Amino acid sequence: MVEIESDCITTVAILGDCPMEWTIGWWQVSVQRVYPNSSELAKTYNQAAGWWHQHLQLLGYGRAYRQLWRSLRKAGYLQNGFEPKNICDCGIGTAAFGLALAQTINSNVNIVGIDLSPEMLKIAQAKLAKAHIQCQLCQSDVRTLPFENSVFDTEISAHMLEHLPDPKEGLKEMFRVLRPGAPLILVVTRSGILGSLIQWHWGNRCFSPNELVNLMKEVGFSNLKVIPFPLGLARFTSSAYIGFRP
Repeated sequence: MVEIESDCITTVAILGDCPMEWTIGWWQVSVQRVYPNSSELAKTYNQAAGWWHQHLQLLGYGRAYRQLWRSLRKAGYLQNGFEPKNICDCGIGTAAFGLALAQTINSNVNIVGIDLSPEMLKIAQAKLAKAHIQCQLCQSDVRTLPFENSVFDTEISAHMLEHLPDPKEGLKEMFRVLRPGAPLILVVTRSGILGSLIQWHWGNRCFSPNELVNLMKEVGFSNLKVIPFPLGLARFTSSAYIGFRP
């Protein structure tokens, strides 16, 4: 928190999602971050859908995602013989993260993808079909997943959670639909200079490791690990997390 005082002006600026306040004479002015609602977010990503996948590849995220999956397996964070069959991809976008899993871990998977953007879902469908990966995609909000309890043996999500006004709502739903013992693998924008630039452009938040680990613990996830990206731009913009439903 930064506080600046003079004879007639007191300024209190609280970084992050907390409000910034200024007192000017007898007036107090407060500015607080506002997150886009579901329709606004869908509109934003509908407009980006046409170039989004190519954009990720040019920035090296496809390669970074594949290397992340290899690193997770090599480090022993994934159970021996881990070959997920029924995967929920929350905020699937153009399916870059799910494609990386199928290319490095197990191509014989069924990916159930959800996203707010119908245009993103169309491209995800085409990308997964081209790779001969079985999938079912639906337009939905992660805060109200249209699935029964305990139905997925793996859950993944890349750069979705930071768009929620209350990330715990999304984590609770993701916890609910996982089977006991199943992992959730998250990728989020990390705090830092580059993260702040991404935040300014896309309207998302950034997470510190302690913040997200504590949120996952509160929801009920256990055996939590924070995994840095091994290479590329993603190493400086993103962090990966893995947790298990007990």
